[in-house]
Amino acid sequence: MADWGRNMDIRDRYDVVIAGGGLAGLCLALQLQKRKPEIRIFVAERDLHPPPEAAHKVGESSVEGGSHYFSEVLGLADLLDGELRKFGLRFFMSHGENRDIASRLECGPSHFLFVPSFQIDRGRFEAGLARKAQAAGIDFADGCKVTEIALGAGDADHIVRIERSTEAFDVACRWVADASGRASLLKKQLGLALPSRHDVNAVWFRIDHPIDPDGWSEDLAWRARNKHSRRLSTNHLMGEGYWVWLIPLAGNRTSVGIVSDERLHPFAKLHTFDAALAWLDRNEPQCAEVVRAHADQKMDFRALKHFSHEAKQVYSSERWVLVGEAGFFVDPFYSPGSDFIGIANGFCSDLIARDLEGSAIDELATIYDQLFRSLARTFLLTYHRQYPLMGSGRVLSTKIIWDFTMYWGGIALLFFRNKFVDPSFMERVGPILQGFAQLNVGMQSFFREWSKTEQGGAAAGSFVDYAEIEFLAEMNRNLLRDCDDDALLAQLGRNLAVARELEREILAEAGHSEAAATSHLSEVFSAMPPSGSA
Repeated sequence: MADWGRNMDIRDRYDVVIAGGGLAGLCLALQLQKRKPEIRIFVAERDLHPPPEAAHKVGESSVEGGSHYFSEVLGLADLLDGELRKFGLRFFMSHGENRDIASRLECGPSHFLFVPSFQIDRGRFEAGLARKAQAAGIDFADGCKVTEIALGAGDADHIVRIERSTEAFDVACRWVADASGRASLLKKQLGLALPSRHDVNAVWFRIDHPIDPDGWSEDLAWRARNKHSRRLSTNHLMGEGYWVWLIPLAGNRTSVGIVSDERLHPFAKLHTFDAALAWLDRNEPQCAEVVRAHADQKMDFRALKHFSHEAKQVYSSERWVLVGEAGFFVDPFYSPGSDFIGIANGFCSDLIARDLEGSAIDELATIYDQLFRSLARTFLLTYHRQYPLMGSGRVLSTKIIWDFTMYWGGIALLFFRNKFVDPSFMERVGPILQGFAQLNVGMQSFFREWSKTEQGGAAAGSFVDYAEIEFLAEMNRNLLRDCDDDALLAQLGRNLAVARELEREILAEAGHSEAAATSHLSEVFSAMPPSGSA
């Protein structure tokens, strides 16, 4: 087992010690090493390696930002070649008793869009990251538990106490990165935890069997309207106050998860496998039937109450950072976890590299800390108090189009161009981002109110094919187009104008405006009866 560092000589001092060798910690190590090849990094991972395939972790589904981070920023295209290319995010709106998937409004792509994304087997992927880290000269050691972090004052080194088997030892470092996940070592030590007002829970499990929604209906036309198998999508079964995920894993396995609002679906009715099955019987009986047929192939089960959490601070000029779930976790809907890792690690890498090069970072650390926490709060608007409207197919499918516009047209475009770590550009783009933020605050509130008054249901069996909505497809394509700063500012300005036009169309379709809806949402609204119809 020496390949995983159990017999390695651990140095007394490093530039950076990373507490946690999961996805966030290993990616940070690789990004730092790529930025400064001579850097000395020690990654202390609590669990033993290699982890099993289909490891019991949330985060199998990546979207465009995370996939770009893995492939282009970190250069991990070879690892991604071993993963499943994802057939987009796909949503099935609640209809009747949810016993016939073909009768549910489907919102998803009929074909692949321009920017790839992946279903990632976390066990296999993290094992590959560890191998790459070691090959790059990063000291990675598994079976190492960080028990204490003594932060040095001024320029004094930090001291990290580590337990490994029956021994304990100290490692000195200039920087310490907490990537310990929900253990949140530094957050707890420094009293940085903030309660999240977003009260949602999750349970999930793996089935050692492929679950393919295409096989849930005998309707040949329904089965044929996509160019690829629905199983390759991250499939969401939507209902009032909840969503269920179905994600394919390596070895023909399937990840099944239930995420729900505590007010509408109490955790006590979901927190065991038997309780989760009974809940599926009541809310998603077609899915429950498939899961029950393979219940003897259940691999594991985990329940997590009130999973959303925040922090008062994530980056400090006193030479510490929080990354991954050690700092923030908002919500898994839309699969933003890898995006947040990429954005956070970009800030951390820039701070650490600048400091090691002798630059002052006091002001920059404050800017990056405020910007990251602002981005997290912006994402929270997408989810907080929005779970009740997940039962309204008409409203939710419109919200999905809106949320994609906010993501592809704004945040993702900045991340693809590596602009979050360009303070001068971020100052220039500030008014445009403020325009996006103001629009989004108003529209998220509007969706909540619209869902309370919306009486019309989605047309049975209708299909909102967002791959064929021209302006959305163009935003997706533009993520891959390089441009200078002036052209990028112009593109963001055009995207904001599109969002404002989209706002007017949505208000008009909902009957809250005299303006006539134009072509952007015709594909969405033509699949649904007029507002207020029976």
